[in-house]
Amino acid sequence: MKNSEYYIWVLVITIIFTIVCISLAPLVPIDEPLVYRASTGVIYNLTIPVGISFSAFIALIVFIISIVLVSGIKNNYYNIVVDASAISFIFLNYLNYYLIWYVWRPTVHLFPFLIEITYNHATTLQLDIGQIVLIIFLYRLYRRLRMPHPLSGSDEQSLK
Repeated sequence: MKNSEYYIWVLVITIIFTIVCISLAPLVPIDEPLVYRASTGVIYNLTIPVGISFSAFIALIVFIISIVLVSGIKNNYYNIVVDASAISFIFLNYLNYYLIWYVWRPTVHLFPFLIEITYNHATTLQLDIGQIVLIIFLYRLYRRLRMPHPLSGSDEQSLK
């Protein structure tokens, strides 16, 4: 399978997998979907950010399980699942951070492998697993592009 065909399939499976993960968002167990903040008088709806976070968690679990199970296998179809789950998790992870910013408007700083979020003078430093998965995906992409592929029948005929 050529690299271009492989990554078209990765993109298609990523879109399907992301839609499936987002469709599981309503299944998240949330006790208080609405939160009232007395100092500003604003009611925050937590259903969407928590649902996207849950969807990203599902994509991360699928990525971890798939990379552990098929890391040494040369089968393209297994590797498509690994790469598609990686891209899906990266997208959902940063969509989740965007929704956190959109709902609460905290100050967000990106550092290598970390994200610092400051809200109402409280600061938290979180490990950004999205950056780690992105590096793993880019390494796999680099390895795949550097790997020599055997010539297909049409390529062999064009060399003659």
